[in-house]
Amino acid sequence: MGSLQDQLLKAGLTTEHKMKVAKTEKRKQQKKKKKKGATSDQTDLQKHIEQTKIAQQQKAEALNKAKQDELKEREQVARVKQILEHHNQEEIRGDRTFNFTYENKVKELDVNESTQQALSKGRLAICVLESQFYVLEDEPARKIAEVDEKYIVFHVEDANDKKDDDDPYADFEVPDDLVW
Repeated sequence: MGSLQDQLLKAGLTTEHKMKVAKTEKRKQQKKKKKKGATSDQTDLQKHIEQTKIAQQQKAEALNKAKQDELKEREQVARVKQILEHHNQEEIRGDRTFNFTYENKVKELDVNESTQQALSKGRLAICVLESQFYVLEDEPARKIAEVDEKYIVFHVEDANDKKDDDDPYADFEVPDDLVW
């Protein structure tokens, strides 16, 4: 025996035209089912594409932030360099040695007597940029400290000259000519 369609055709209950139309409808429905299965794959694919886009966007944002941080660092270095070169004290050289620590090493700077006293009292500061030392007055050194304190090597802060009540040597002055 043949298929149900063949039996209905022999019995005269249907025509060949209706039979062809039914086959095409059946085929269309099967294609739609296949497409529906493919659309579920597309949603997975779309999710993957969205996740990839989000990951790329996050990576681009991280790179952009790194570039902005690098640009900010360059601007800071340029600003510090400009302050150092403009306010560097050239007339500080002398026959006295001023010792200070830099990167856990004792460094020496040959200065004159007035510069040594100004450094010890906080009127001058020693700054560093690219392994070169600069001697600046107090105000430019404070401007550099506002940018970043890593450039300040030696700077004595004011203690507001407060005297300790318990200090037994408070009445005695330290001689100015005392050199360590």
